[in-house]
Amino acid sequence: MHASLVPGSKLKHAALGAIALALVAGSAQAQITQSAERKNINRLGHTDLQGRPSYQPNVIVYPDERTILFVGQHSGNPIGVVGGCPNNTLPNPLKANSPCENNGTMIIDVTDPANPVEKFLIPAPPGGQSQMARMCLGKDLPGGTAGKVYLQRNVQGGAQAGYEVWDVTDVTAPVFLSAIRNVRSTHKQWWECKTGITYAPGSKTAANTAGGVAWRQSQAMLILDWKNPNAPPIYIRTFGLPGGQPTATFPPDAPNSLHGAISAFEHPKADQRLARGATANDVIGNRIYAAWGVGDDGVMTIIDRKKLLPEAYGGTWAPATPDSADSPTEAELYGPTSPTVGYYLMSPDQGGHTSMPVFGMQPPSFQKFNEFATRDIVVLASEATADGVNGRCNEAPHATFLVDVTVENSMTAPPGTRVERDPYQGPMGLSTLWVQPQFGERYPRGNYCARGARFGTHSSEENFNNPAYGKLTAIAYFNAGVRLWDIREPYNPVQVAFYVPEANPNTDPDGYMTNNVEIDNRGLIYIVDRNGAGMDILQMFGCAAAIVTSGGSCPPIQ
Repeated sequence: MHASLVPGSKLKHAALGAIALALVAGSAQAQITQSAERKNINRLGHTDLQGRPSYQPNVIVYPDERTILFVGQHSGNPIGVVGGCPNNTLPNPLKANSPCENNGTMIIDVTDPANPVEKFLIPAPPGGQSQMARMCLGKDLPGGTAGKVYLQRNVQGGAQAGYEVWDVTDVTAPVFLSAIRNVRSTHKQWWECKTGITYAPGSKTAANTAGGVAWRQSQAMLILDWKNPNAPPIYIRTFGLPGGQPTATFPPDAPNSLHGAISAFEHPKADQRLARGATANDVIGNRIYAAWGVGDDGVMTIIDRKKLLPEAYGGTWAPATPDSADSPTEAELYGPTSPTVGYYLMSPDQGGHTSMPVFGMQPPSFQKFNEFATRDIVVLASEATADGVNGRCNEAPHATFLVDVTVENSMTAPPGTRVERDPYQGPMGLSTLWVQPQFGERYPRGNYCARGARFGTHSSEENFNNPAYGKLTAIAYFNAGVRLWDIREPYNPVQVAFYVPEANPNTDPDGYMTNNVEIDNRGLIYIVDRNGAGMDILQMFGCAAAIVTSGGSCPPIQ
């Protein structure tokens, strides 16, 4: 996924100063209203997204140095019928006569973060929703055209379910280019811009699977070669958890589905050895982190990218049978020859929504120890899933966890360990990023469990190039807004900032619900609302900003 600044540009210099300017924090407050429930964060900009319930914000810098935000959206209309539009559609004022259109992918120019401008809505096909957006520059994509920008998005449900690629170089006139259809349960894919390889939740329908038998795990992992944006992708294989493959008979129930994967292939330190890497292949760029289960029975897996891919893509996977691409053997999914090199089981009441790796951490408190002083961790979020009246804490509490993956497994005896009886012994939970629902009682809206909508975590930011990476993580916490933690001491993370948005006329009566979050290369934070309250651009200030700019610290928010 591409999200980098243009080197040497005026925008880059402006971006580097964004957090420092936030220390002043005066101008933003003068231009836009602020939530009364915030700490060390101010709202800098806002757009209403036409009141559409939204999912994932992602940012890319265009060749002409504009910063453009893409927001994937859920289907539905949070406040009922608007403008006489039928079913799940809403008026689109960006087009003449405001036609009724399905939610889809909103394109916003955020070059000036204090004045974001909605430019275009690409509706999802009828009966579907397009929650996810990934973008690549044409100069990076092997089959792309320099100067162009491409959007890859999912279509979940409906007759056109699958994934699509659009030319979005002209943000006011996107052009459809290619698609793969007949894919079940699409969702949160990852697109490697330098290779075009896509790791996509979903699976083929039975009619398109070898042997005519579909995966038991509908949201397995499709691996696609989409380096040519102008043509449908080349199918490489389907991968998943043991027991999810078409031929499996045990366990009786299929394992939980893939929610999303994050490839570290384009990490800025992709060639660096993992903290306790045992072999030359144990480098950052050769790992994929996958979260399974969403809200319960969660699993986080670490995947060796080379072992996952065939030789034609620089890998080592040789199909065990002619049907292995669609229907792998058990050995291809589990054990020493499998590409899965780390396996972390969560408590049954917690799920795997987002698994964001943070590499090479050197906690100050570890530095007098003579081994394991450098750690690799994963920020692992479990999604709270109950909605509406049932969302008022009428489920298990859901949190985000810092998981130590310094030792991925005991198969290869990483330095300082030995081969253990359990081949996947290694990853361990360190700490929990938790907000007590009673914290909300400090404010007029009260206890988070009594506010309506969901309370609990959803997801983290996912940009390796943001200036807070390795220092702060941002967690979308539904009706507790967005919360920021200092993770430099992963055994003892400290909450240092938060911003809880307020409802507006577009918001579902159940209440606002901060759904997803991203941090761009300027250090600006983007949050979007699942219940129609729009998109906010946020700016850290005070001690939270100082953590990023000068290595300072904040007292914990109690």
